[in-house]
Amino acid sequence: MNFLKIAFFAATAVVVAARTKPDDWKPMFDGTTLEGWKANERPESWTVRNGAITGDGPASHLFWMKEKCENCEFKAEVKINHGGNSGMYFRTAFGPGFPKGYEAQVDNTHTDPVRTGSLYNFVKVLEQLIPDDTWWTQRIIVEGNHIQIFVNDKKTVDFIDEKNTFTNGYLALQQHNAGSVVEFKNLMMRHLPAPASPLAGTWRLNKEQSKFGSSYPQQWELRILEERDALRWQSNATHSDGKKYSVNFWARNDGYDYVVGGAPGVDHISIEDVGRKRMHEAMRATKVRKKKDEHVYQVETKQGRKVLDRASYTVSADGKTLKRAGVQVDADGKTTPYSEVLDRIE
Repeated sequence: MNFLKIAFFAATAVVVAARTKPDDWKPMFDGTTLEGWKANERPESWTVRNGAITGDGPASHLFWMKEKCENCEFKAEVKINHGGNSGMYFRTAFGPGFPKGYEAQVDNTHTDPVRTGSLYNFVKVLEQLIPDDTWWTQRIIVEGNHIQIFVNDKKTVDFIDEKNTFTNGYLALQQHNAGSVVEFKNLMMRHLPAPASPLAGTWRLNKEQSKFGSSYPQQWELRILEERDALRWQSNATHSDGKKYSVNFWARNDGYDYVVGGAPGVDHISIEDVGRKRMHEAMRATKVRKKKDEHVYQVETKQGRKVLDRASYTVSADGKTLKRAGVQVDADGKTTPYSEVLDRIE
């Protein structure tokens, strides 16, 4: 029970701050060589012809090895022949075979009915948008678990991946099969700002530095990503009673009550930034002193109108630790103070 409270509240307790500007666009192709690119297998399927990276031959994937993409924008001009099949991969792992990562489909008339502009395995576009042997521009924007794809500036995908399937990796091009001939030119990428939320990232319980109440997680790892104007949180844990929990939750930090589903004994929560409202009251209630540049939030768990738990959540100034502190009340009314520490692992 205590773990479920931790899970829901840690994910939501933050204000999404204003973002800085994205990086400048970086060219990925010099027009004459494959410098910076590496094929995972069968490199003979890739050449430079007429100022374009050309895939022609057996299946192969060409990776841009200079930088990885976490939050980034990726675009290229593309042309493919009749019956051809290709793709633009992002957040993908280097290795043999078909890569593990997201793919923006390149396919106008192949036997596979999933067409250009699709997010393969996630969002299907079945309409043919581009004629064969025609140049067009495909652009990808990936921020947290929010993915957008544009074909000639027409948005074809606007998708939230609640499972956060791929979070970091390379950019790559696909040569799907012999008979397909695909060309890419004017390939560009730019990094987008890192998450504004101090809670965004992956955290793991530090049992040695934690002081628990009567119920606590034995193992606990959570991943938090920004999702538009709120946060998406995912967690996997083994609790002190031997039960395993896997929770996925979305909420805003605005001081209002939110309905909680799937947490026995808890039906509402409210989250408030200590630095924005009732700062002194919140600090007195949770007995915390805010150090410079720490990020502190007050979280209340409720059943109906009854407050079951009030705790402070503090992200350290260096962003390396997340601390949850409060008082746990068991079924008999006994109170036990707790202070649980999680370390950022990415």
